[in-house]
Amino acid sequence: MLSTYVRLAALAAFSIFLNACGGDTSTVFNGTSSTTAQAERGPEYSEVDRPEPGLQGQIPLANQLSGDAAKGYRKGLKLVGQNTILDRGANFSMAWIGDCAYVTTTSPGQIFGPLASPYADAKFNPLNGMAVIDASDPANPKLVQILQSPAMLAPHESLQANEARKIIVAARGGGTAFDVYDASDCKNPKLSASINVGIGITLPELPIISEILSGIPGGLNAIDVGLPFMGHALCLSHDGKTAFATSSASTNAVINIDDIKKPYLMHLFAPAGHDCGLNPDDDRLYLAQFGFVALGVGLPNGPAVGQNGMGIYDISSIKNRSVGTSPFLFSTAPPQISFLPWTNVLIGEAPTAGSHTARWFKNKGRTYLYSSDEWPTAGVCPWAFGRIIDITDETKPRIVSNIKLEVNELDNCLETELDVANYSAHYVGFDNANEATMLFTTHYTGGLRVWDIHDPEHPKEIAYWHPVPNTKTPTVPLSEFFGSSGDRWDAVPTYVRYRPETGHIWIASYSAGFQILAFTPSAGPTVPKPTGR
Repeated sequence: MLSTYVRLAALAAFSIFLNACGGDTSTVFNGTSSTTAQAERGPEYSEVDRPEPGLQGQIPLANQLSGDAAKGYRKGLKLVGQNTILDRGANFSMAWIGDCAYVTTTSPGQIFGPLASPYADAKFNPLNGMAVIDASDPANPKLVQILQSPAMLAPHESLQANEARKIIVAARGGGTAFDVYDASDCKNPKLSASINVGIGITLPELPIISEILSGIPGGLNAIDVGLPFMGHALCLSHDGKTAFATSSASTNAVINIDDIKKPYLMHLFAPAGHDCGLNPDDDRLYLAQFGFVALGVGLPNGPAVGQNGMGIYDISSIKNRSVGTSPFLFSTAPPQISFLPWTNVLIGEAPTAGSHTARWFKNKGRTYLYSSDEWPTAGVCPWAFGRIIDITDETKPRIVSNIKLEVNELDNCLETELDVANYSAHYVGFDNANEATMLFTTHYTGGLRVWDIHDPEHPKEIAYWHPVPNTKTPTVPLSEFFGSSGDRWDAVPTYVRYRPETGHIWIASYSAGFQILAFTPSAGPTVPKPTGR
């Protein structure tokens, strides 16, 4: 382990300490490529399917132990190009602008804390942070640099980018930092501002725990805790001027970024959201309210007591700035238009599952949300799944279909629990959100799934992708419970980008890093054709 870190330290000079105003540091890799020559590439580049051997979405334990799962599984998709980001592992979130992808690592805010990420004490490792990847050559994406700043060291699920304004934002997982990058040159983002949202508390080093965890890369130095805001996820308005940062167990933060050099907190409000989304007009907020309930009994959810579900809020006054900054920052929630509740146990999910994802799309004149629940760890079968909600009448949202794999079924729990894997739903993407026909969902160990939603009430899975795990990445005691099993399987947790001009699909996975995929004939005739523009 020590020799690994000696090797990594030699990659570049690295400043341990960030400056007092929240400056950034970077390690530049000058277009490092992790792909091999075309002639040397493996079977995952071929158009030949390698079907899952068990249930839909499953990586059976027997196949893990035999080594078969280490070859990956696929249907209707092939690999175009890949960058393993120097085999760092712990890749968890992805955003993009133009030909550039941005991939960040898991943070101490993840469910198992330092036991789950090899970069627990993030700032002391030059591989942790936001990897900038030049994907202008899809067959050979190159790592340009890794950027570190207060939020990018541990952004959890908050990484977002805006194409219109060419900016990247993130909030520190479990903490208070909020960073804005100017990505006018997408390959060379510059930290424009870093502010604190609320009050940050740094817990001192805990000698006994630090000693126990001394073998973990990066160690355990300090954990940042935010009050009354604890960063978790984030959604960014389409005009790139307002960020809604969620905390899942505390308040939501509304951050004004009209001036990217001077962002500021406008409001903190409850109920807490796990994640969120907006409509294209930026006057509706879709809040995945993580009630963390079992049998319909709510637990404290910030200042409010809530239930799992989807809230639709009118944020017109925030968009047009007719409402000013709250005098004491705490504010009432924006006007709620409707709330669609569900109880995880009653719909066939584990008691710990909670509302997670909210993303808007249209299809044939009707308006929908994709929403999924989540609990990101092994041992909590039945795992959370997703759903499509018709919000054409936003006062009466209704679930029209479920996005559910066989591994998510209660009847299959005894079989899937043996896999020591996590099959929970996580994030999403569309071929074209304004007229969606394809839905992309990620399911950790369940991989990337592709659904034909020409008819949203009857979604049909047409393709899937289980990456070949990268055995060179560092592993820690509990990483396999949500991230990577080393040589047995890899997890796909990120948002998904579809590029209509090329037909390419962008994802990142925990150990295999950034990947560009393309459809193969076995995905069927309904896949969109590349526009070539």
